[in-house]
Amino acid sequence: MAVVDQAPVPDVMHKPRSHSEFEIIRRFFATPNLSFPREGIELGIGDDAALLQVPPNKNLAMSMDVLISGIHFPLDADPSLIANRALAVNLSDLAAMGAEPYCFTLGLVLPHSDEKWLAGFSGGLEHLARQYNCPLVGGDTSRGPLSISIQVQGLVDNNRATRRSGANVGDKIYVSGTLGDGAIALLALGLDSHLGSEFSLAVSEPSAACRQYFEDAYFKPQPQIGLASAAGKLFSSAIDISDGLQGDLQHILDASEVAGNIRLGAIPYSKSAMCCVSPENRLRAALFGGDDYELCFTVAEKDCVEAESIAKALGVSITCIGDINAGEGIDYLGTDDSPVEATEQAFQHFSATT
Repeated sequence: MAVVDQAPVPDVMHKPRSHSEFEIIRRFFATPNLSFPREGIELGIGDDAALLQVPPNKNLAMSMDVLISGIHFPLDADPSLIANRALAVNLSDLAAMGAEPYCFTLGLVLPHSDEKWLAGFSGGLEHLARQYNCPLVGGDTSRGPLSISIQVQGLVDNNRATRRSGANVGDKIYVSGTLGDGAIALLALGLDSHLGSEFSLAVSEPSAACRQYFEDAYFKPQPQIGLASAAGKLFSSAIDISDGLQGDLQHILDASEVAGNIRLGAIPYSKSAMCCVSPENRLRAALFGGDDYELCFTVAEKDCVEAESIAKALGVSITCIGDINAGEGIDYLGTDDSPVEATEQAFQHFSATT
């Protein structure tokens, strides 16, 4: 990792005493708890590049997300929570591919070197890195407006990666966990939502328990690595739900050249969502909200019982919400299987604001 000084930028953190670039790396990132050894990692932090030894029967899966303060996380949020979210959303991409986390790199842009902030941030990374045996092996640090780039690397058996393009007519559509919590969390935490002014809470003030639930949903999404590892062999296609069920399922349908339906009454919601949001806004959050980081996947009908059994043994909730059909697009079905029109669009970066 290296530090490049740029022109001064407005302060967004408390001004501590300044640390040199090498001191920042040594104290907060090149630590035994974050840059720990792992088989196959020949060289991590400390040289111009990391050296990775990929087993001959494996593919290396890579994914990267950029998170910008004030857009992807609140400027004044707890740095340990920011770090947890930043790494978790990348690990979720590996889960969608059926890949085992291997290591990650970090690009961190800071207004200045805040010792307390850096300690909290590196501590937040350590928790997930240790949990998934995924050490930090390098990256870059620069000066500027606060932003975070993480690239994760994972390993998956040759020809076993779960792609978006494998859905077949007759497959069942599943989702893990509950949907809509990521979008509802913005409301509960007093943050802006792209879903417009009609998207609001049904209560004047969420209970302390609900507020904590939504804070965890936003900052501590749970990558479905275990589910993908144990049941991924049964998935014909998969994607993680980052931009809303409608948009992300459509990616599967487009890549697989098929159509699908969603039974709206089957979409799973959390107790907190049921308590704090109207049925209309729960549906809006699930279909178009994003930030859930659950899996949407398809399974051949003959494999559904096995997939459900594996998920149950893991303590992971999965729900069948629809079917893959011939054609194109998504049909929405009401409780009596009658057609229901959906008019909102999945969130897309750089689209006009609503």
